[in-house]
Amino acid sequence: MNAVPRSRRRARLVDPVLALSTAVGVGAGPAAMGAPLSWHGTFGPAVALGGLVLARRRFPVLVLVLSAAVLVTCQSAGLYEAGGVWPLSVALFTAALRRPGPAAAVGALTLACCLVLQGLDASEALARGGVELLWLALVSAGANSWRQYGRWRAEHQARLLQREQTRLVEQRLAISREVHDVVAHTLAVVGVHLNVAVESLDDEPEEARAALRTAIAVRNQAMSDLKAFVGGLRDVPRLGLESVVGLVEQAEAAGLDVRYDAEGDLDAVPAAQALTAYRVAQEAVVNTLRHSDAGRLTLRVRARPQAVEVTAVDDGSPSAGFTEGHGLTGMRERVTALGGTLRVETDRGFSVRAVLPLTDPVTGLAP
Repeated sequence: MNAVPRSRRRARLVDPVLALSTAVGVGAGPAAMGAPLSWHGTFGPAVALGGLVLARRRFPVLVLVLSAAVLVTCQSAGLYEAGGVWPLSVALFTAALRRPGPAAAVGALTLACCLVLQGLDASEALARGGVELLWLALVSAGANSWRQYGRWRAEHQARLLQREQTRLVEQRLAISREVHDVVAHTLAVVGVHLNVAVESLDDEPEEARAALRTAIAVRNQAMSDLKAFVGGLRDVPRLGLESVVGLVEQAEAAGLDVRYDAEGDLDAVPAAQALTAYRVAQEAVVNTLRHSDAGRLTLRVRARPQAVEVTAVDDGSPSAGFTEGHGLTGMRERVTALGGTLRVETDRGFSVRAVLPLTDPVTGLAP
């Protein structure tokens, strides 16, 4: 099954609005400059550029290249002369979020072609080109700022969540120690009084009754304490594979193009393996956001009868001097503790693959 996060559903509403705005802006641009309205001169490019915006998330660079080709073609035919960069603003911004270098190159080349095709003299070309070049720089800078802010925010949220979960785990450990102490104390006290009751049942029944009443009182107090402790354990939320969708939303909000595929019955994965698989996916997303210039991330979770597999691959630049930090080290320790394997590669971007067995490596039975 393919999970569809909320950010992707919101895109279905935002993209048509941006497409319509682009079409209206491109169509109204020449009219604002006093040019006559015509199907070929205004409406044609407006519909073409606006329609291409609908595919901007899936193919950002391709949409920018095709939009630039439409604009240059119209200008070469003398059908559209209202601008060389601003009609591409939405496509340019989207492409700059994923591939800033190619986006800037396409924008600059489109501007140069449009200035040449318009046949302007040196002063007019310099004036108009300066304004358009400034707009290109502003769009590129805005995309870069938005990308950096999104990545910082996603990384910050992931770290806060990880810190909170660590605190909750420590809380669970403290509660478990309290439960152990209560149970051990209760069994010891109850055992002593039961022995007293057995020994004095025939000769001193009143003393036996008193011992039994004491044992019952200790047992009742222990039950009250255990209910309070168990209530504290229930208040601690658990993370599993269903929470991976939230990671996808964070990564998409940071400007990454994320493809998430989930296969198999994720609900049947045991809690320990599910939590570790989630942590692997979380650390992979954080590393992509923090250390990579990637624009696309592929995240895949497969639940098979014998193992659950988590794979995360981005398209960032190779990292020759890459060394594992505390996050990856902790992730490897989690995987190894469950008898699994973890492989990290940086030759072609950042790649993580973890395999967690769903059976005990010694007995071959399900945990």
